[in-house]
Amino acid sequence: MKLSMDIIEQWIRKYEPVSTIVSNELTIAGIRLFSYEKTPDPDYLYIGRTGDFFERSQAKEVLLVHRKDVISLRTEEMEDVFDMVMDAFVYYQKWEQTMLAAFQQANPEQKIIDACRDIFGPMFFTDTSLQVTAFSRQYPKGSVNRNWDDFWEIGTLSVDSLVNMQDGEYMERLPGKWNCEIFYEKCASEYPWSMMISQENSEHQLTGQLTIISREKFHKYQKHLAQILKQALCLVAGHDSGRQQGTVAQSLFRDFLQGRHLDENGFRMFYQIQGWEPEQPCIVAILERENLVGRNYGYQRWVLCRYFPELVFCQDPDGNPGNIVCGIPVQEQIAAKSENRYGVSYPEKFQDMLKRLGFRIHCSYPFSGIRNMSIQYKQAKEAWEKKTEDYYDCALADLTALYRDSTLRRLAIHPALGRLREYDSKKSTDFYKILREYLRCERDRVLTAKRLFVHKNTLVYRLKKIVELFSLDLDDAYEREYLMVSFLVMENK
Repeated sequence: MKLSMDIIEQWIRKYEPVSTIVSNELTIAGIRLFSYEKTPDPDYLYIGRTGDFFERSQAKEVLLVHRKDVISLRTEEMEDVFDMVMDAFVYYQKWEQTMLAAFQQANPEQKIIDACRDIFGPMFFTDTSLQVTAFSRQYPKGSVNRNWDDFWEIGTLSVDSLVNMQDGEYMERLPGKWNCEIFYEKCASEYPWSMMISQENSEHQLTGQLTIISREKFHKYQKHLAQILKQALCLVAGHDSGRQQGTVAQSLFRDFLQGRHLDENGFRMFYQIQGWEPEQPCIVAILERENLVGRNYGYQRWVLCRYFPELVFCQDPDGNPGNIVCGIPVQEQIAAKSENRYGVSYPEKFQDMLKRLGFRIHCSYPFSGIRNMSIQYKQAKEAWEKKTEDYYDCALADLTALYRDSTLRRLAIHPALGRLREYDSKKSTDFYKILREYLRCERDRVLTAKRLFVHKNTLVYRLKKIVELFSLDLDDAYEREYLMVSFLVMENK
């Protein structure tokens, strides 16, 4: 977490700082000792004595400098100041992590408010129906004002309080979307100052308002810390205020799924950003989980992005609530070690994480590169609609449907056939021909051996090899029909 100079100034206030601060942003990533021998990093705060920064000065007071901002301290104990500033980074880093961990709870807004009990005064969160779903419970009834007592008694504002506040600033701002808006509420006794922070979902729709109240006007450092609150609230609702959403890779991925930007420039940019190899196989999958809307959506996607940065995630372009669409780069397996009909392996621990988070996955076929992502998205969507994990269970219907797009039909061919041809080319075998004749002869081994001019035992051995290498189940009627139709399509396309 980055800090601002105003936050640092507040943290070290016991040294009676004298400051000149023009920056209004969270830009400080850490603290370093000042040295003329090194070029200052604009993301760091530098500490030194006055004489270190000004050659002719004999003063030994401690200075903190960040870009154009300066804090002068009435102390010569530089090590103590350095340690205290380091404590600030540790403290606020833990604070941010606590709020992130709160997303796993049933009422994450309450956990976020609880995490702020030592930083802000009384806080409360209301949904769009004005129902109070979370508030600072360390302030008992009778300790704030009448409105606060209403929260304890009925979970919202009473009719009397609403009538009293109907012409106030709070009710006027309630329908709007605010980024740490500070205002004076004349209708609120004892705590007249308020800061309103809006919670927005992934569609930028307002889902709630967090309000912090204070006896006195808010300080700049409090508004800076409230920006972290804004990010946490929006992450809960499915919109992370720009940190996770809207990346170029996600935008391109979404376009590819919808059949847009399918040109060399778009592909090249995606490969450079995401770090995928141009010929690396990938799968498009729809991740589905019941009730994955609003507050849960942002956290779940944040977890997936954090643990699997090589994957790319976005909301379902068709707007299906609760669905996350992901692009998964997979590794080709050596044929002798292949554990599935596709000859690829998923990223390590990915499926375990999906189970832990309660997701169901609906996968397309793997194809080399990213040119076929729009078709793969259609495949994954068909698997989702038919409530099956694998497009394999839907592919035969696409293959036999004459009204289907020709590219969709071509990419619905049984994945084993392309692998059979590739294996034959590398190993100088004739497995493709053997399997085709075996199915044409309706699994009659004697007739198949006769047509192929091989001994029956040789045929049995090779068929066993084919089944093992390419994970086929020739006793399954669907598998056999799918293979036969795929042979016909391949040889007549």
